[in-house]
Amino acid sequence: MAIELKNGVLRDGSVIGNVKNGVIRKGSSSNAGSGSVVGNAKNGVIRKGSSSNAGSGSVVGNVKGGVIRKGSSSNAGSGSTCGKTKDYSFKGNSSVGEAEAVALYHFLIRGIF
Repeated sequence: MAIELKNGVLRDGSVIGNVKNGVIRKGSSSNAGSGSVVGNAKNGVIRKGSSSNAGSGSVVGNVKGGVIRKGSSSNAGSGSTCGKTKDYSFKGNSSVGEAEAVALYHFLIRGIF
């Protein structure tokens, strides 16, 4: 079954998780904003951690200009290239930014970094 993103909720038939205000949560609720926090994306920088504040946690990578980079720098555009955003897209409405989409994929489907 295809992975679908609708209204911030990611499904592969059943709910996998969601994104709200840049914070990625894992869980089976269809309400965006509920579940266990696994990471976040802010200003193109993707961080792992359990804080519900976007911009906190350990940097794992970033997205800038459609390019995904791995690294611990909090500057988007630095680090080693590991892919392009078009390789990590979802079916459905794309109401999230590039970094949020990559973070959803990384934390809920398959690790990129």
